[in-house]
Amino acid sequence: MKRCHAAILPAGQAGRATRCPSLVLAAVALLAAGAAGCDGQGGGPSLFGSRAIEGGEPGFDVPFEVLDEALRSAQPPLQAMACETYMDAGRQPPLSNVEALADARDPRVRTTALALLGSLDRRDLGDLLRRKQRDAEPAVRLAADFGLAMTVEPERVTALKDALAAPDVTLRRTAAWLLGLTRNKSAADLLQVKLDDPDAVVVLRAAEAMHRLGSDAGYERVRLLAGHNQHQIRYYATRLLGRFGRKDDIPLLERLCQSRFLDVKFAAIASLAQLGDFKRIGMLLDMVQAPDSQTRVLAARELGETAYAPAIPALGAMLASEVPLERTAAAAAIVRIRSAEAPWRSRIRAEEPPPGS
Repeated sequence: MKRCHAAILPAGQAGRATRCPSLVLAAVALLAAGAAGCDGQGGGPSLFGSRAIEGGEPGFDVPFEVLDEALRSAQPPLQAMACETYMDAGRQPPLSNVEALADARDPRVRTTALALLGSLDRRDLGDLLRRKQRDAEPAVRLAADFGLAMTVEPERVTALKDALAAPDVTLRRTAAWLLGLTRNKSAADLLQVKLDDPDAVVVLRAAEAMHRLGSDAGYERVRLLAGHNQHQIRYYATRLLGRFGRKDDIPLLERLCQSRFLDVKFAAIASLAQLGDFKRIGMLLDMVQAPDSQTRVLAARELGETAYAPAIPALGAMLASEVPLERTAAAAAIVRIRSAEAPWRSRIRAEEPPPGS
């Protein structure tokens, strides 16, 4: 799956991946690392073994134990993925593990960990967040500003507004993402101007953030970018179409299911499932048992978008994998499927497979 390297980044921006936090980027970054022979295949068997499955699907706590294992791992993409999953999990992470990541070597991990800490609304974290305002990485400093704005210094939201207009595209992307986490619906008005940003990823991040805040004003731009000539942009836009939940998009998504890129194909299938069209979801269920690890991870990642509860047993089997990325991707997918509070939650929660699936 080398084609998926630095997903959602336009040509020439792959080197910025570690500064632009995203669960998608985290997973794809390690997939790319896997192509270079450093994907953690030697990480050893899961600590959970047979405990992963109870009566056909994992117990409630097991996926969180896997995410906690990822937080403690030495693999930045796994740490970032776990942090982002916890943001929407409705459950507080082990605070000491996340605080430790605020000083991680990888700037993406520091940024994502600080965003998670800020979203917890913990006023006792003010000293840590102020210290990280002196971080060498601008995106990390911005995440610290976000954390302070959410806890003890509301006026720090000005830094996020200013960053939306920064010349540095990385800061614009990060600011759009963080504003979507503020839970302040008025931020959607600030983000609207970024729908005309020259960088397609900024546009998509702004649209995604606005949707989190209850506005679908970015929908038309997302739909347009689903036909972008760069497949990474098509992938990101295709993924977002399912969250917007417009049944008129079914014909477009049907065409995207024919993509030669597995990430686009799988994202289109997941988006169709969110629109109530489950006739292809069997492919994703089959692909979590594919011969190669990278395909299994891609399938798990997209199943996590669907709210498709019948996928949980298949994902639960991955929790005992010897590959750390597989375990973490499966755990993240299960948590997201079970999280009724996730802001992009599908309009349909499928408890039973549709006929003929």
